Amino acid sequence: MKRTRFWTRLLALGLCAALALAPAALAESAPADQALEAVTALVKERLGLDTSAYSSFQGHQEEDPRTGVRWNLEWSSDSANLSIQADGAGKVYSYHLYDAGESVQRPGGSLDFPKLPEDKSSEALTAARNFVDRALDGAVERCALASASTPSLRQTGLRFAGTVLLHGLPSPISCQVTLRAADLTVTDFWRSDSYAGYLSPLPDPATAVTEAQARTALRTTLTMEARYVLEPDGKTAKVRYLPAAGDDYYVDGATGKLVDLTALYEQLSPSGEFGAMAGGATNDSAAAAPEADKEALTPAEREGAALLAGALDKAALDAAVKAAWPQMGLSGYTLSAAAYSLADRDGDGAETDVLCRLTYTRQTGAVIQTKRVTVDAKTGAVESLRSTRAYESDEAEKVARTTTLDVGAGIAQTAVKTFAGGNADKVALAEREEASKPGQWEHRYTFQHTAGGYFYPGNSYTVGVDATDGTLSRLEGFFDETIALQVPASVVTPDQAADAYLAALTVPYGYVEVPVALDLAGDEVAPLLREQGYTYLTALKPGYALAQPEGKTVDGVYADTGAAVVTPQSKDDGAALTYDDLSGHWAETAAATLGKFGVGLPGGSLAPGQPLTQVDMLALLTSVDGYRFDPAEPGAVDALYRRGYALGLLTPQARQEDKTVTRFELVRCILDAAGYGKVAALGGIFRCDFSDAAALDASTLGYAALAQGLGLVRGGSDGAFAPARTITRGEAVAMLYQYMK
Repeated sequence: MKRTRFWTRLLALGLCAALALAPAALAESAPADQALEAVTALVKERLGLDTSAYSSFQGHQEEDPRTGVRWNLEWSSDSANLSIQADGAGKVYSYHLYDAGESVQRPGGSLDFPKLPEDKSSEALTAARNFVDRALDGAVERCALASASTPSLRQTGLRFAGTVLLHGLPSPISCQVTLRAADLTVTDFWRSDSYAGYLSPLPDPATAVTEAQARTALRTTLTMEARYVLEPDGKTAKVRYLPAAGDDYYVDGATGKLVDLTALYEQLSPSGEFGAMAGGATNDSAAAAPEADKEALTPAEREGAALLAGALDKAALDAAVKAAWPQMGLSGYTLSAAAYSLADRDGDGAETDVLCRLTYTRQTGAVIQTKRVTVDAKTGAVESLRSTRAYESDEAEKVARTTTLDVGAGIAQTAVKTFAGGNADKVALAEREEASKPGQWEHRYTFQHTAGGYFYPGNSYTVGVDATDGTLSRLEGFFDETIALQVPASVVTPDQAADAYLAALTVPYGYVEVPVALDLAGDEVAPLLREQGYTYLTALKPGYALAQPEGKTVDGVYADTGAAVVTPQSKDDGAALTYDDLSGHWAETAAATLGKFGVGLPGGSLAPGQPLTQVDMLALLTSVDGYRFDPAEPGAVDALYRRGYALGLLTPQARQEDKTVTRFELVRCILDAAGYGKVAALGGIFRCDFSDAAALDASTLGYAALAQGLGLVRGGSDGAFAPARTITRGEAVAMLYQYMK
């Protein structure tokens, strides 16, 4: 057996070496069946697979000049399927296991109260690490995995992810692995370079460049610009220095040279290619609408129809737009469509504004031009304009630009005075973008809210001017008049800001993805890459680059103080609920455990001693079903009750939002929703050990006995069921926890 494994491994490694030198010559290396056998044996040994339960197997190779040869292996049986992608040396790039028995059918109908999942995170992480260690190339690669799963009551899988370290250094390659929650079997593995390739061999990680030297070089690439940024309060904006948009750089670890990655990509990948799309005419004929039978409509239907009262027809809107905005140049276009819709422009949760999108088209040769104008359907006031150009053939239009950037700026300035209305005096031209590259046809101008010589991008308008004829091609924008811009009394210099910004960043040493010329792929592979449309390869080279500190984000530098703005990155904990008023409280464990799965009451504070209201009860119980109630959201209470009705928690007739809930009412609601209502109604079969059991009437005794038997209620300090006592929010959470744990 050992000798067989030795020769099998030798054969596969020989194939891999041959492919690394000349991928196209695979057929000459070994017969396909022998090559498949060798790779399969290597993969099985690497992962420790027992495939005896599968009844069929097949495999094939895929060859690409960038990635070399990858093998796709697939095992199947009546109830399971396993597919793996690996290279000739057996290194695994992807793994997927499907087992028909792993799907979980959730019961329908009433509310389902699942048991709280067992915490298997530690064992799962160990199992995930063991699998990844086998899948990766252990001589070069390793991966520090961390949990990437959001806790869920019905969690079927546990997911872990991490960055692949090459020779111990971080790289652009990541991987993730998923385990079945029931038995911690690995079901999925994937690495980000599954369908990509890097030029080999991997450069030596050694470097004589220090981090301090790299920081000095990278500092020269930092240019800071001051502008307003909205503060967390959502009401004020302060001036911050932020890095100006520019090229990406890294310091090469081998040479110590500062390398402009952006320039490399532009040099190796010519831009300006545009796709083609087919166009066609639109028939917009419409028959006269029949007269409605108003007696057949409900009051709600008539109320909804009344929202459209006063809306102008498309002909009137067309005339209004053309009269108010001759700069759009619509006279040569055909109004091909008009789409009405309701919108909530005020943000009050009610869609009562009527908008209409007018679509204008014209075709000149193979060029199809479209202008879409959204207007207030009752006044004809323009809300926005967007324009596009498409082509009937694969050959892109040769744009003849007759309007210069400076001329277009004057057209845009005039347009924004009308479009911005009363806010026109508060904005100024902040940016302008020239249509200069092949295929570009629209000059673009951005006007932003300004005060003290600084711009606030949150309040801005964008105007586009068609460089081919000088007509308006774009109008859009947003302005929140409630935002207050705080003009700083004094500011630090851009250089001081750049120093502070750089000091807050990290400059890790690792492998950087770098574009390289195709010629480096070799005389045999480079022509194949060119035939497939590639203009460059990517290589991994060791070097230094600017990066955010772990777990934090540097959001610029305050212009008045020169202090870096460093904010903790919010951990994505999905629907987790936390409370700020439970430290040391007897309900803390119950509330925190349920909250990890998104079960509980919203608001950030539990207020455990306050009475539970009917709204609270619905919010608590529907959270078990994954529903997140936000009382601050318009219409949220109505939506909560609709969810409660659908789950059978109560009827519309029983709605009393502020009514306090008794212990018995919560018990009955939970047990009825869980399907125990009919059992609880059976007479003469129940007994319980509550101290007040003798005083419970027949309609209450069944619920009390079931609640005790199921662990829902243990009794108060006096051992009583106390059905009529108002239950507190803390007690309600604890009761649900006892039932679900």
